[in-house]
Formats: sequence, structure tokens, C-alpha cells
Amino acid sequence: MLFDPTKVPEGASILKHYKELARHKDFRKDPGVGIDNTKLLQYIFCVYDRMSPYRKKYTTDILKRKLEACHDSGFEVIAGGDFSPPVEDFLRGNNKIVNAKIIEFVRMHRNYKYAYQITLETSYYNLMLEIAEGETKNLKEMKSIQADLEENLLDMLNHDNNPYLKDAMLRYMEDERLNLRPEDIAKKQQDGEQPLVN
Repeated sequence: MLFDPTKVPEGASILKHYKELARHKDFRKDPGVGIDNTKLLQYIFCVYDRMSPYRKKYTTDILKRKLEACHDSGFEVIAGGDFSPPVEDFLRGNNKIVNAKIIEFVRMHRNYKYAYQITLETSYYNLMLEIAEGETKNLKEMKSIQADLEENLLDMLNHDNNPYLKDAMLRYMEDERLNLRPEDIAKKQQDGEQPLVN
């Protein structure tokens, strides 16, 4: 695993143990009332790391993987068998800060699938422009790319098909893709900003 939660001493902060994580502002952000950040990060590692034993045990059942990882990370079940409302919210993808942490974690794997996704997305939008201008010869190719985009995105998110999480990932990728355009790099330089981070 990229960051193995079992190697963090009991009661210690994940951010102090894995200092590389603390350099990313998304991991430092408070996820909200009722959500312990250390437990949350453990949960994210267990659900979204490609080498997680939870992924191997619950290959196709993402819901079971999420519930087991949530329980094992120390989030308590309340009366009625559910988790507390803030935890239930992030399990449903309704917490933007938690979604940002998941996206940042997936991005940290720096795998070819991520680069492939951005490349496919760019091709898809270029074909969309052609078709919008009346050129329909590449319609089949566009459908094929659309299917690849969906399949690859699900694979990157370890088959978590939560629409809010998918939306957060697509927004993140769109921002990153836009920041690579020459005009955006020039604008950042003009404003005295670092044009390319990471």
C-alpha cells in the first residue's frame, strides 16, 4: 500500500507519521463535525489504495468494502446499525472535503490510468467540437472513447460509482487540464504565480 495504516502507532496522527501527506492541504483540512481526520484517512487508504487488502477481499462489492473499512477504521455504529449522520453523509459522497481527500489520494498514485484519462478526455472534447461543427464521421470513435472514459474512471476510483465522487474527480481533472493550456500558464506567470505545481 502507498500508506499502510497498520504501520501508524496506536493513537498517533497519520499526518505526523506520513509527513508526505501533510504537504497536501486537502489532507490537512478538517472534514467536519463528527469525523475524525485520522480515522477518515485510514478509511480512504483501505477503500481506495490499489493494493489494499479490502480491495482484494471485496473486489466487486464497493459498498461492503466501504462499510467494512469504515468500521475497521474506528467509526462507531450507532443505534439502529447505522453510522453517525456525518459519516453516513461522506459514505454517500455528500461531503466535498472528504471527496477532495479521496481525489487527491487517487491522484497520488500517479499511475498511467490517470494520465490516460486526461488524454482520453481531451480527445473526447476535440471530437465533440468537430461533431458540433457538423463533421459526423467520428461519431463511432466518440462513443468508444466515452465508454473508455467511464470504464477507466470507475477503475481509477476502485469501482466506487458514487455520482458525487465521480463529479469531484471530473472537476479536478478539468481544472488540471485547463491549467496546462499555454494561455493559463502565461496568465499565472504574469500574476507572479508558480504555473505548474507538482
